Amino acid sequence: MNTENDVPYPVTAVTDLANNYSAEHFRFAMGHCRDVIAKVIAEDNRSDQQIARVRILKHLDIQLGRAVRWIEEDADLMAGVMRNLIELKFWAHFVSDSPARATQFISEAEIDARELFGKLEKVVPAGTYQLGNMLAKGKRVTVEPSDAEEALLWKMCSKLIHPSSWVINHPADTIHNAYQRQVLAVYVVFYGWGIIRIFHTIVWE
Repeated sequence: MNTENDVPYPVTAVTDLANNYSAEHFRFAMGHCRDVIAKVIAEDNRSDQQIARVRILKHLDIQLGRAVRWIEEDADLMAGVMRNLIELKFWAHFVSDSPARATQFISEAEIDARELFGKLEKVVPAGTYQLGNMLAKGKRVTVEPSDAEEALLWKMCSKLIHPSSWVINHPADTIHNAYQRQVLAVYVVFYGWGIIRIFHTIVWE
């Protein structure tokens, strides 16, 4: 049983994976993380903050499930998961900041729909759809990395995800590079636990 002086399990999980990496070790670490999500994800509609929390954790579990399936595939797949986790971390902090921000986050889905509708209107006959005035107005929140290290990770993931010159000209060093995937996998474990702990204080037993 952990005491206050013990190292928190997430720290141990990340360190052990980095020092003794294997796909099976990653799956084990992800399994523990997802088990915790399953225990804390009960529906809670008391407030927009609680609604947002549940939705973010559900999407976190989707991303971690993909990471488990893709752990032995090309590095760009893990990069896609990792970039999504950076965004989820941003939103987790955003909705935890205040009830108003949680409401803003939920409403932003309508801004996404409005932008898509605007594009749709340009390729169909005028008047085909009548949804424009029903969708929320406003500007979307800009999702940004939190510091220089995260900005580097964000950029690396973006380069791997897209058919950049780097990927096209050097596939052995990028998407087929097992070490790239390994580094990203360790970060996936780190961010997975980090997002959970934004919302929940976990008592380890």
